[in-house]
Amino acid sequence: MRIISPVDNLQETTMLLEAGADELYGGYLPAEWEDYRLAASLNQRTFSAAQIDTEEELKAIVDLTHSHGGTFALTLNAPFYTDAQLPMLTEYIDRMVDLGIDSLILADVGVLRFLKKRHPVIEYHASTLAHLTNAGSVRLMADQGMQRVVLPRHLTVADMAAVIQQVPDVLFDAFLLVGKCPNTEGLCTFHHSSPEKLWPCEIPYEIAPVGNGASEGLQQAMKKQKSWSETNRRHGCGLCAIPHLQKAGVHGLKLVGRGAPAVQKVRNVTLAKDFLLLVSETLDPAEYRRKAMAAHKERFGAACHQNVCYYPEFFHGGEL
Repeated sequence: MRIISPVDNLQETTMLLEAGADELYGGYLPAEWEDYRLAASLNQRTFSAAQIDTEEELKAIVDLTHSHGGTFALTLNAPFYTDAQLPMLTEYIDRMVDLGIDSLILADVGVLRFLKKRHPVIEYHASTLAHLTNAGSVRLMADQGMQRVVLPRHLTVADMAAVIQQVPDVLFDAFLLVGKCPNTEGLCTFHHSSPEKLWPCEIPYEIAPVGNGASEGLQQAMKKQKSWSETNRRHGCGLCAIPHLQKAGVHGLKLVGRGAPAVQKVRNVTLAKDFLLLVSETLDPAEYRRKAMAAHKERFGAACHQNVCYYPEFFHGGEL
């Protein structure tokens, strides 16, 4: 399984690759996007720490990644772009391909169809913003040129396995560490633009039923939403599920953290590498789980919690 890490600058690139990252991904905002900056995000991040500063630095990151035998994916994963933005996007991607990127992470099927014809050599990944939740939706995007899919956060491993089995010609990645989202990302319309990096889903709010009370389903949703104010989505973890993800046929383990300090990214890569090695040692499942829970507590300073468990079907309590 491949370890996929975010990268934001040249200084941390070598550290991430030497820690064990096989692939890096990141974003870069060209100057021409300034006209759209307040209305939309080019790549789902609006704060400068989550963007590579210059094209020169981006090229240096790509070249360094290649020298270590790795690949680099550029994020272009807004849910959609307008016709007015397409000429600018075309020139931008032309430069990025010339610069040496290996792949694009995107969600807009129209942009995919256009770019696949223009740049057929690079690899195209479906972002979680594409909301590909079943084999039919994956096949539809694959028919347009998509070769790889980042599976949505809310799918169970069993769901993933079923999709992977039905579309064997596509590669699939699954999230592993940090950034657990309380909402279904592909359907979320919150704008993540706070300079303090505090997203709307993290602000405590209440849901109130309209009319004659709440159904059982709504009551459960209200209770779960309220519980998010008591947990930290940055503690997202799926270490316990690595053996199951591997068995399901997942190709890559994706780590979240664009804009995070380099030391945190490196710790996440190291954790992923260490636990992939543990899986290969065929430990007793109970012993593997104990080690995973201990590693979570050491990494995040808190016990496991169902809210931040990427694969809650394997959650059996937060304490060892």
